[in-house]
Amino acid sequence: MKMNKDVTICFRTNAKLQADLKAAAEQQQVNVSALINSLLADYLSARNGSDKRRHTRKDASIPVIINGESASGTVLLTGTIQDVSLGGVRIAIPSQEQATLIINAQVKDFEIVFRLPDGSTRPVSMTCKPSRVSKIGEDLHIGAVFQNGDLQSYFEIQSFLM
Repeated sequence: MKMNKDVTICFRTNAKLQADLKAAAEQQQVNVSALINSLLADYLSARNGSDKRRHTRKDASIPVIINGESASGTVLLTGTIQDVSLGGVRIAIPSQEQATLIINAQVKDFEIVFRLPDGSTRPVSMTCKPSRVSKIGEDLHIGAVFQNGDLQSYFEIQSFLM
């Protein structure tokens, strides 16, 4: 993406910082000005809370049931949805032994069923594909992208996010 650079900013720094900037710029094969511009843009983007994700996320603590099929049989787990968006969820599974079933069984997709805390009595059911898995403390966190769900489930999630 080409950026219009129509303003000059000058600032003073020390020789060590200048040398470090030059070394970092050489490593990334850009000039120092482009490196500083990129660093400032990243900093301001993070500071303003902008997210590179397609959909905004909402923090949550929602109990969820996870059901997947693998070559070795059915995988049934419980966890907690940590955040939710129109595109997917992040689920924390407290027992690593259980969570490794999804990874080791190579479950390609799984179904989640949960009830949103906004007073809705209808459970939401979505088919998900795991996209990220990371260990945080004793929990295993799974980032999952929605693959399929009924229209009413999408409406329920959209209403929860507003």
